[in-house]
Amino acid sequence: MKATIVIPTYWGRSSDEPFNPADAVYDHPTPLDQEGTLARALESIKVLKNKNFEVVVIAAATNPEIARDVENKVRGIISDFKGMFPITFISHSFEKRMKEIIAERRGEDSLESESEIISLTGYSNIRNMCLISAELLSCDVAVLFDDDEVYEDPLYLDKVFENIGQEYVGQFIGAIAGYYLRPEGGYMIPRPEEWWMSEWPMVPAMNEAFKIIDEEPRLKPTPFVFGGNMVIHRDVYRKIPFDPNVRRGEDIDYLTNCKFFGIDFLLDNQLSIRHLPPKSNVPAWRHFRENIYRFIYTREKIKKQVPLEGLRVVRIEELDPYPGKCMRDDLEDLIFKTSVLMGLHYLSQGDAVGFEQSMSNIHLARFDAPPVHDPFIWFIEFQSRWEIFMAYLSSEDSSIWELERA
Repeated sequence: MKATIVIPTYWGRSSDEPFNPADAVYDHPTPLDQEGTLARALESIKVLKNKNFEVVVIAAATNPEIARDVENKVRGIISDFKGMFPITFISHSFEKRMKEIIAERRGEDSLESESEIISLTGYSNIRNMCLISAELLSCDVAVLFDDDEVYEDPLYLDKVFENIGQEYVGQFIGAIAGYYLRPEGGYMIPRPEEWWMSEWPMVPAMNEAFKIIDEEPRLKPTPFVFGGNMVIHRDVYRKIPFDPNVRRGEDIDYLTNCKFFGIDFLLDNQLSIRHLPPKSNVPAWRHFRENIYRFIYTREKIKKQVPLEGLRVVRIEELDPYPGKCMRDDLEDLIFKTSVLMGLHYLSQGDAVGFEQSMSNIHLARFDAPPVHDPFIWFIEFQSRWEIFMAYLSSEDSSIWELERA
């Protein structure tokens, strides 16, 4: 068995450049004039005793204007690890070349359709490129890992290979969830100190869900998964994609997508990594806005389910306590209360923009966040296209893609 360790890395404009509203929004993209955390993540891979893996680094720019600079920057970082383990580099130039090759082989009419699948903009699209890269390298397992994390357990991959692809109570183990250790130790999230977060149930619900980490047995079904510590078997990633309409929280949404197709993520309470995120400069109102969109969208996808052959109906209760607590019918009321409190906080700080954006979140939750399309049917149709696309990739000679090796 062979694994692909896939590391998406997000890069933005230099720190002295002004905010550009046209830039893609990520939690903490590394400014081009800084070194970031990628080298630290790559260095940590050397701790793994099992060497049956390849590494893919996927570099995403917040704006096409800086894509070339981002590629050059990340190439320079990767070059320091040449010869330590196999590294493949994927970025926007590869994205463009891949689309061109597919268009040439399938006809120009297919380019628009495939453009929805091949993209390096947005969390879900980038996660899908993680799965695509595992397919291009013909690996059995995709191991998703982020650039603000480090491996500390030398036996991490051994633990992955011990269970993935095996059986659990008679069912195929196609997806495994690990968990994050916090910088200061432990995995529980500290209670929010901000008084204006008192009505938002996310942190208490997460900590309630995390209690299963200490429980036996080692493997058990989980309602949550972390995007930077996911293990997905080839039989699953060939079949089930991330939903490109999900702006944030793509990991939880993917867990739900898998449930539609009868695949339950199993938490492995021995599969931990250390999460060392840099400080985010994203304002609280914008961060909260992304949560508004994610929970409303996935809740609507679950509500819109219709019985279809080969699928099972997923209940929101299966996602309790987290994220289920954030997907009930009182979600809009919780958003309203939290936005008002957040707005009052900004007013107390003399921040008129923060106040206005907090109030805008109330309006967006009611009139913009609810999808105009049927998210369930849309995803099922996208999944069908994804499965065909992945079968196409698996049938092609991998040499045509001209993968860039470090």
